[in-house]
Amino acid sequence: MKTKKRLLGKLTALSLFGAMLLLFTACPRSSKPTYVDLGSIPEQYLATVPYQDGDVFCMQHEATKVIIEFEVSRYRNKETGFDYVYRHKPAPNYYYDYEVDRTICKPKYPIFDVDISFSNQYMAYEEEEEQAWNKVATLYVDGSTYIPLFGEDCSNYEVVDSLEINGRYFHDVFKLKTDYYYEGEEMIHAETVFYNYENGLLGILMSNGEKYWLYEN
Repeated sequence: MKTKKRLLGKLTALSLFGAMLLLFTACPRSSKPTYVDLGSIPEQYLATVPYQDGDVFCMQHEATKVIIEFEVSRYRNKETGFDYVYRHKPAPNYYYDYEVDRTICKPKYPIFDVDISFSNQYMAYEEEEEQAWNKVATLYVDGSTYIPLFGEDCSNYEVVDSLEINGRYFHDVFKLKTDYYYEGEEMIHAETVFYNYENGLLGILMSNGEKYWLYEN
């Protein structure tokens, strides 16, 4: 009788152990998230946008000669991203802190805003595998385009050796074609933007034929 009780007790213990083992393996243990700081945007990238916070510049309408003043605000901050793949390895609990630099140019007359932003978020991936447009600045002027950085083939653009504006010549100018997406009736938008690293925004050609050029006193 005692032998039967001992055997029953062992079987009960083994059954309980098996149930606990099954429960333990069936429910995945929660792992602590891993945070990765991607550091700062390289200074050589930041220098491709020449504007500083508080700057003021002017654009002139080619036909009417109206001069419009733009006020610049520029800031940099850290943001946190989450992804299921970090450097192409399965890692659902990886978070990464990346830096964002944003330049907003607001006109005193309501025509179009200029918004330039870029970050080092692309560093969350292997650089040779990442698409080039994630390593450049995005420029919005009622239509979006990408400012090429150091030869990156990222956008439909041409390089103009020199551009003459009001008697002054600007060199190494990017002629950028914008992408414009709007469902429904098409609205007036920027089709072409002229830009260089030294002076920033040089000219804007709108879809209705209007042209704006950098104005300097």
